[in-house]
Amino acid sequence: MKQLIVLLTATLLLAACSSKQEKTTPTQTELTPPQIVGIGKVVPQGGVIELAATASGIVKEVYRKAGERIVEGELILSLSSSDEELAVREAESRLKSQELAVESAKIMLEQQRVVHTEQERLLKDARELLEVGASTGENVRTLQSDFDRGTEQMKKMENDYQLQLSQLNELKIQRASRSNDLEKKAFRAPCDGVLLDLTPRVGEAVSQYQQYGRISPNKPLVVMVEIDELFAHKLQVGQPCRINLHGNTEVAATGEIVRISPDLKKKSLFSDSGTDLEDRRIREIEVSLNEMKQPLFIESKVECSVQLN
Repeated sequence: MKQLIVLLTATLLLAACSSKQEKTTPTQTELTPPQIVGIGKVVPQGGVIELAATASGIVKEVYRKAGERIVEGELILSLSSSDEELAVREAESRLKSQELAVESAKIMLEQQRVVHTEQERLLKDARELLEVGASTGENVRTLQSDFDRGTEQMKKMENDYQLQLSQLNELKIQRASRSNDLEKKAFRAPCDGVLLDLTPRVGEAVSQYQQYGRISPNKPLVVMVEIDELFAHKLQVGQPCRINLHGNTEVAATGEIVRISPDLKKKSLFSDSGTDLEDRRIREIEVSLNEMKQPLFIESKVECSVQLN
């Protein structure tokens, strides 16, 4: 009887353990979430362009304002450029003088070529006359000497002409350099777009390479999203996405993944604090927008839900 009770007890314990194990073992479907949510930012395709000053100086005039549409090459602001303007005028004056020197050297060379041709003809005639006894050797030697001096003189003038040409080219390069320095004082739009920011004001100093504004180019809007490294391996190009404004559950736009970064990066979008010690990395994705149900503004903070199933 005791053996039967022990056997029944053991059987019940085994059944209970088996049932508990079946309940606690998750299925593969339960481990895979239906979607991945990441924080993103709305930007034009390729990103916002940060404008860098091409030269240093004092702002002379501001031609455009933040929020205005601009076209490529349009003047945004200019710096004081009196020194550069004087340098350009000086270079142009020297260039004109050198052009006259080149023309003068060319005329003298052409004249010497005519004289040398005549000397060559006279020498040839004298040699022919000498052969028939109609001229003297002394006359031939004199003409030969004149011809040799003319040859040397022509070579000298040819070298002088080439030297004047070389100096002309150097002055052209100097003028181009001075003009380039002057052009750098005028800050122009690198592309068509919307001027987002413009910080300098008239009278303020600007340093070379200093950022003075930002442009949103005329390109389609995309969403740059950071996905936690835990789900980085589940991302694929073409996966559908839903975009909603941060803190709002209503779908603002739909799209799909068009680019996935090949590496893991540090968090960068909307970083709350530079002292955050959490060692987490992200994989960046670019989401194109197929349908916009609500207006999305550049650099808006959004939530992106990547649909896995």
